[in-house]
Formats: sequence, C-alpha cells, structure tokens
Amino acid sequence: MIRQNDDSSLGIEGVAGGKGGFVPVTLNYIATTVDSTIFTADRHYVVQAIRGRVDVAGTGGACTAVIRKAASGTAITSGTALHSGSFNLVGTANAQQALTLSTTASDLLLAPGDSLAYDLTGTATSAVGNITVFLCPA
Repeated sequence: MIRQNDDSSLGIEGVAGGKGGFVPVTLNYIATTVDSTIFTADRHYVVQAIRGRVDVAGTGGACTAVIRKAASGTAITSGTALHSGSFNLVGTANAQQALTLSTTASDLLLAPGDSLAYDLTGTATSAVGNITVFLCPA
C-alpha cells in the first residue's frame, strides 16, 4: 500500500505499518575500497534508512565509514553526513548495524545531481561487508 510519509514524500507501507523503500542503494565494500560515490540522484529522493552488515571485521585498528550527501562540485569529505555516529568496519562479524538518521530533515533530501558517498576513516585491512541506503522518491 502507498502511504504518505511525515516529510510529505510517498512511500510503500512496510511490515506493521512501517516505512518501506522504493530504491535500495548498496555498496559492497572490501578492504581496498576507498572514498567513493555510490549513487547519483536522477530525481528528488528522501533517505529512509541506512543499514549494513559486516561479513569480515577489519583488523587494521579503528576503521569507520560515514555515508554523505554531496552536491555536484562538492568533495566527498565536505558532504553532509546523513546520520549520527558511523558504520564500524571492525565491528562484530555477521552482525547488522542500523545507523541513526540525521534529525535535520533537509539533510535527508537528495536533489537531482546530488550523490551519496562512502567516506572512510582508518585502515580497512581485511574488512568485507555492505552498506545499503534506502530511498523513497519525493
């Protein structure tokens, strides 16, 4: 069923009345993955959730990632973080992590040409897993 979200975008009703998503954008990362763009919007979208899973925990010390929104011409590291905290690439193997979305509504809006980006801090030695950003058209 189609539902109207709190931010006025349309969405698909998920389990138990929760939010479903139209567009999942997934980055499968390995130890050699560097800061990179993972999606460029072709229309307006609203970020609904960010989840990931560590398949193999990194072993090179502390290593985290932030998913950012960057407008055309903006460096990945200067983009807007879409969540608080960070994704832990040296977290527990085979465990999921759900990132807490920004409480600033405008942070979660993608305009055409905005990109989602993976911003890595630390050394991802042996790290393997994925991070998925769930989007709804706006």
